Amino acid sequence: MVKATMHKPGIGCTKSPGLERWEYGNPEHVAARRQAESCRGCRHEETIHLISQSVTYCGKGRKHGKRCLSYQLKEHDK
Repeated sequence: MVKATMHKPGIGCTKSPGLERWEYGNPEHVAARRQAESCRGCRHEETIHLISQSVTYCGKGRKHGKRCLSYQLKEHDK
């Protein structure tokens, strides 16, 4: 997938990577699409609570944040 940005990376803003085209639309749709691409709610997602913060990571050793092929929904007991 090719990311299309609205500006040239070397001109004007050197700090921000820019937004993709689909991120300029309705904020509700943007948030829903970002969540659909993330690994939030995966069975393998684990959290460690430290003194002042919590760290979430993938229990399978993969990069956390982007959904991978091992994604499985958590099944909650009723």
